[in-house]
Amino acid sequence: MAQFSQHILLKYLELGIIVLFATSAELATLSPAFANTSISFETKVQDQGRKLLRYRIPARFYNGSEFSEGLAPVRIGKKYGFINKNGKLLIQANFDEVLEFSEGLAAVRLGSKWGYINREGRFRILPQLDEPDLFSEGLVSVKIGDKYGFMNRQGRVVIQPQFDDVASAFEEGLAAVKIGEKYGYINRQGQFLIPPQFEGAFLFKNGLAAVKSTGKWGFINKNGKFVIQPQFDQANFFRAELTPVKMGEKYGFIDKQGKFIIAAKFDGASEFKDELARVKVGDKYGYINRQGKIIIEPQFEDATVFSEGLAQVKVGNKWGYINKKGQLVIEPQFDEVRRFSEGVANVCTSGKCGFIRRPL
Repeated sequence: MAQFSQHILLKYLELGIIVLFATSAELATLSPAFANTSISFETKVQDQGRKLLRYRIPARFYNGSEFSEGLAPVRIGKKYGFINKNGKLLIQANFDEVLEFSEGLAAVRLGSKWGYINREGRFRILPQLDEPDLFSEGLVSVKIGDKYGFMNRQGRVVIQPQFDDVASAFEEGLAAVKIGEKYGYINRQGQFLIPPQFEGAFLFKNGLAAVKSTGKWGFINKNGKFVIQPQFDQANFFRAELTPVKMGEKYGFIDKQGKFIIAAKFDGASEFKDELARVKVGDKYGYINRQGKIIIEPQFEDATVFSEGLAQVKVGNKWGYINKKGQLVIEPQFDEVRRFSEGVANVCTSGKCGFIRRPL
């Protein structure tokens, strides 16, 4: 089974993806499979009197994924390749497993080993690695033996394997790594700028990183000094001026000085995207603005953050999409959905998946 780094899982959570990688069986269902490799462009489908939807790529897959850098992974038979937004297979299905493209390269598996291909499907890094990861700032984490290091886009190991885990990719010039039971931060030369001393660590965003010390989460700057003292039960990273934190059983939002701008009164919360944040009140989800005012009433069984002006919401047992006014732009009719990325979104119903165009 492929092992995925913490920062890959954080990325999918951050983007509002519904299903996370877990087992090899589950991984197989997360990438789309062609039911028919002949793809007709632009088809319409009517679902029990609902609005007429226009598919960018018809619902001919067994499951789906997202577009990244203009390409999306698909499975044909038992092998994986990549299609473009016209549904054309640009990279032949020759691989046993794949990840999305990042910085022009995608991790692919042949047999038990992972390598990296470019957008033409040619290997830039031959299959030799035990685990895949995503490139960030020109580097990717690699596991050699039982230790982790970093490799560049040319396949050269530039930071020798010496770490017990990698908690984050390089962001703002630093990466969180683990030595023994403690996390610290290294620079691109592999030198510790912040020594291992934390029980947990997230990536840097806007000059701050969430770290866990003595059982609580706080925030440090790039000098390793606490700007916000450890006091929270959960924390994330500062994508913007506010970030959600958990105090006791409730969630609120703090600024970069650690002051609560939105009181901890929600049963769940995620970061602000497109000026709105998802919050949970009781067992329902809605959205607030940066002043903490409820803009979209909690009414959904589940929901995700906004992306490209739309958010996935669950009504009953079906998924649809709302705009920032809370209006249903795409009626709930799908069993599974993913966020809009590069103008399209993957949706699944009755065991078949396709890609719909962004209606805004």
